[in-house]
Amino acid sequence: MIGCKDKNPETKSVDEVIPNPQEFLRDYVKNPNINDRICKDDIERAQKDLGKYKNIYVRTSCFGCKFLPYEDEVLEYTAKQKFKVINYNFSCVIIDGQTQGCYKAFIDLEMENVHGKNFRQKIEQEAEKLMIENIKNHDKVLSVFDLAESDKPHFTKEDNLIKQGYIPIIKTGLPLKNAKRNSIFMDISFIVEKNGKVSTLKNENWVNEVKENEKYKSELEIIAENTILTNYNNWKPGKYKNTIARVKNYFRVNFE
Repeated sequence: MIGCKDKNPETKSVDEVIPNPQEFLRDYVKNPNINDRICKDDIERAQKDLGKYKNIYVRTSCFGCKFLPYEDEVLEYTAKQKFKVINYNFSCVIIDGQTQGCYKAFIDLEMENVHGKNFRQKIEQEAEKLMIENIKNHDKVLSVFDLAESDKPHFTKEDNLIKQGYIPIIKTGLPLKNAKRNSIFMDISFIVEKNGKVSTLKNENWVNEVKENEKYKSELEIIAENTILTNYNNWKPGKYKNTIARVKNYFRVNFE
């Protein structure tokens, strides 16, 4: 399996660097290989959908694909512009001469003929503007994973452990039994508000391999949340393009 690079790749290697898969597909869908059934089926599907919908925006969802923090706003904006949003699960990949990604490429070419080559960028730019308005006026919450390192919320007394999403092990005073290989921990999510304070704490993941510890789960959750509220409640808030935002962050809390 390789990334799309040229029509007849000589070397089939995993994780090949893709210089510009979109440009490859733009040309390839105009004249796909006669034996490339996956691509040809995708093109036929695209033609049928273009017959049903005047305007289509294809949203790609796949492993390794970039996720836009303004996905919700893309849906909002495209609805106003009367675009049909269609989810498509593949980017540009070749498997044994069969090409995945032709559906989106074919649709995009047709939409570019109507709306101009940069129609996707224009939609995404307008969606981003909507998101910034939602951050300012409707308290939209972003994920810490949506932000560049310099824009993430930072604890005022941050060290490397905290920067990596951990806090020091909490000594609970409870008769917990540790497994031989793994510790007992919870992943706690919380929102860093625009004023730098923490709110909306939630246990997102509980890991424990010893059955006897289950009876302490609720108590450990309270201990974890109280520890964060008491000791980790003063942050430099996160931002998106210089707009202060509410940001969902996470701590992994280990217990002894």
